[in-house]
Amino acid sequence: METLDRAINDYAAGVFLRYFRQGALAGAESPHLDHARDLDLLRAHWALSEPVRTFLSYVLTHRHEAQSLLQFVKRTDDAVARGRIDARGTMLARRVSGHPSLVVYKEPVRSFNTGPNQVVAWVVQTASTYAARLFAVQPTGSAYAGLVEETMTDVTAVKRLDALREVLKSVSVHRRPGPGALRDAARSRRMIYRLAIAAYDTLARIEAGDGEALSGVLQSTLIGPLEQWRRFELAVGLGIGEALAAETGEPMNLALLGKTSGAPVISCGRYDIFWQGGGGLFTAPALEPSEERLEAALAAYGMNLAADRPDLVITDRLAGRAKGIVEVKYLAGDTANARFREAAGQIVRYARGYAPEAEIDRLVRTSLVALNRSPPALVDEAAAAPRAVDFEGLTDGRLRLWVRERLLAPPA
Repeated sequence: METLDRAINDYAAGVFLRYFRQGALAGAESPHLDHARDLDLLRAHWALSEPVRTFLSYVLTHRHEAQSLLQFVKRTDDAVARGRIDARGTMLARRVSGHPSLVVYKEPVRSFNTGPNQVVAWVVQTASTYAARLFAVQPTGSAYAGLVEETMTDVTAVKRLDALREVLKSVSVHRRPGPGALRDAARSRRMIYRLAIAAYDTLARIEAGDGEALSGVLQSTLIGPLEQWRRFELAVGLGIGEALAAETGEPMNLALLGKTSGAPVISCGRYDIFWQGGGGLFTAPALEPSEERLEAALAAYGMNLAADRPDLVITDRLAGRAKGIVEVKYLAGDTANARFREAAGQIVRYARGYAPEAEIDRLVRTSLVALNRSPPALVDEAAAAPRAVDFEGLTDGRLRLWVRERLLAPPA
């Protein structure tokens, strides 16, 4: 079960990058990502990751370790020399200006604007930029808020250090340190530069799509829902989105979860996938006799009927109707058959609110039950029954087959 849970976390990593609700550290060993689509969020996770946080913490606890360089700056003054006099320059300056007491000299000035310090400053500025971007999209109560605030606090404190003020002013995030600066920082024996290079190299490897670097960063930063069954629901939603993209040729877009309520979590062309909501298409059906009796019994206690919601609903935005209902069941102690019966009953019940009576059978046929393991086999393909897949079905072609043959197929 632990192996399956890790596989679910890895598969849903692209969604977890955008999961800004209450959650817990999920980590990822082999994250399933679209590198081009997820790159900015991966950079933001780098800003919160262990290499960057270790680097910032070290800079704050070793404030005087940054090495300065003695440079000679050419000055011209009146009868004052704060360094080695330039005799030729002094003579020429006096003849040109007619000022007999002018002195040209080279004043020794200690500067922190050195190659290794430019690497330090670039890492600080880049971490600040991407952490701020991530902070800007955090809703109230986001699980990432604490990590972002810790990083922002450390970055702000580092920026106040006297030794780095000069070099921070001259560094731009869009202009990376040159090869000489990187080489000098890598060769230095000072820990501040070694940690800066480690953080810089980690970012470079993430941008190159290095799996080990991605895994290392996301192990310390990736957050998912608290409950494993919710993680599985998001994994199934992602799988459906990818299958829709493959079958329609349209790009798949992932939303930020927790930023806007009632919005689809995944969109692909004309199709939207809603998680724990129906996109406003649900219409409460007339109660059946047993439901009326239950409503009356609950009313005696001042209670209402529970407002259940499907786990996932796929809608056709242009047609304004539901295309399929997905019930996701994560087996812990129950049997697969028991959870499937529960899911099938929910789909039939929910379908009454998403389709008119004449269309209910069609909607049930285009729906899906997803179990994390041991799905039952369908023995009557023509029946008004949903299909079933397990977690492996998300990647072995069965989910895509359901999308092609059921979800996108024209009505019979």
